[in-house]
Amino acid sequence: MRNTTMRKSLRAQAFEVLEEMIVTQVLKPGSTITEQQLAERTGIGRTPIREALQRIAQEGLVSIRPRAAIVILEMTLARQWQLLEARAVVQELTVRCAAKRASVDERARMLQLASAVHDAAQIGDSALYLRISREIHNLLCEAGRNEFLSGFLGSLYALSRQFYFSCMENVNLPEAAATHAAILRAVAAQDEDAAAKASQRMIAYLFAFTQDRISDAGGSNSATGAPGPMG
Repeated sequence: MRNTTMRKSLRAQAFEVLEEMIVTQVLKPGSTITEQQLAERTGIGRTPIREALQRIAQEGLVSIRPRAAIVILEMTLARQWQLLEARAVVQELTVRCAAKRASVDERARMLQLASAVHDAAQIGDSALYLRISREIHNLLCEAGRNEFLSGFLGSLYALSRQFYFSCMENVNLPEAAATHAAILRAVAAQDEDAAAKASQRMIAYLFAFTQDRISDAGGSNSATGAPGPMG
């Protein structure tokens, strides 16, 4: 029993470390690496590394090639646009569930995080902002009490963080933080409709941000293969 618990703990640790290395581009998009190299870099054994990689591959962050290296996938503008189309639906349902099901302690923590993300944005600390946004995402998923929504949204959030890390210099942190805070405060108030509207405003902001990056790259919505956020 103890060995099983320890193995699960190492697997969870490996997942968290590897996901963060990919999101923050310690492991560069397009690069390749082996299980052995990851084990050496993290100090975690190959078995938990391998198990963590399977989950990370399901999230779309890496491609595992049998008997070859692991490829770190790039979060392109086209993938980000498609991600937002999926995230719009899943996130809105999740925040509605969270508004109904969050515990008193979770609602209190949401209000703390609303203040924390605002403060991080005001001082311009993008690394802190990303860490807090990860905690926000995890808390909303947990409060929703739906393992399937949590699984879907967890993957989308990891990919989103990877994308935004790559272009943080273009992010208006106070504006972005305000979208997080609005969702948190609505969920904490147990107001489903307000939470859903706040989620919609966040997604609209993210679509606009992504469209700006497409324009900066000299492209258009046709480059993403998508008609736009309103269909």
